[in-house]
Amino acid sequence: MKRVAILIAVSAVLLSSCRAEVRVRLDVAEDGSGTLAAEVAINEQLGDLIDQLAGDSETIIAGLDLGLEGERSTSTDGEMTVYTTEVQFSDENSIEEAAAGNFTFFDLELSDAGASLEATLDLAGEVDLSQFPVTPSTIDPETLEAQISVLLPGEVVDHNADEVTADGRLIWTIPLDDELYVFARTEYPTGGFPWWFVGLVALSAALALAVWIAAVRREKRGAAVRRPAPEPPPIDSPEPPSAEPKTPPRQHSPFFDFED
Repeated sequence: MKRVAILIAVSAVLLSSCRAEVRVRLDVAEDGSGTLAAEVAINEQLGDLIDQLAGDSETIIAGLDLGLEGERSTSTDGEMTVYTTEVQFSDENSIEEAAAGNFTFFDLELSDAGASLEATLDLAGEVDLSQFPVTPSTIDPETLEAQISVLLPGEVVDHNADEVTADGRLIWTIPLDDELYVFARTEYPTGGFPWWFVGLVALSAALALAVWIAAVRREKRGAAVRRPAPEPPPIDSPEPPSAEPKTPPRQHSPFFDFED
């Protein structure tokens, strides 16, 4: 991979219609698994030029050492033919081993708080640029583009990337004549208002209300079934005796007359 960009640039600069892309792609999941891929893409004009200068472009590009020992594939992306070498890994330790072929330094760390990446990448490597008829400064970016893209778990909180896409992917443009330093740090979201707690309280309140309504309905149905017993008719009570003692009738004596 270190020599690929310069070698393709020499061919691509000869014709303005040529187009080449060199890409390094790293995707890391929260559990430490992921994918590291190196890609070289060329358009038809550049393929024809390589055919004229060096032979079968299909064989040459597909056989390039992209710095990875992985699965190779060829696909099309619009007018570009893409040659990819991809490595699947299960943890951050295995990715460091795989990255050694393209990065001069690579350190990936995953924790419960998030992820961090520090790396350096040098496409030219030990290639002596003076032996080529062109210099990187004269190469049109529309002719040759070199990029590294990284997707880490969590939310990006610090980086030195040239671009961050909507899905959190970080993209750096790789210089052809200098070393690139890559730095990025992400964190898992932990702050913000606890809406899950509000939802739990609302659900509990709804359940309590449903239980209360059911209890009230049961009580009403029970009251309708149990009719009240009729009231007994009133009972006439005898008049209470008078508090004043009755005067006994006056007795008449045959011998005496009593005046009233």
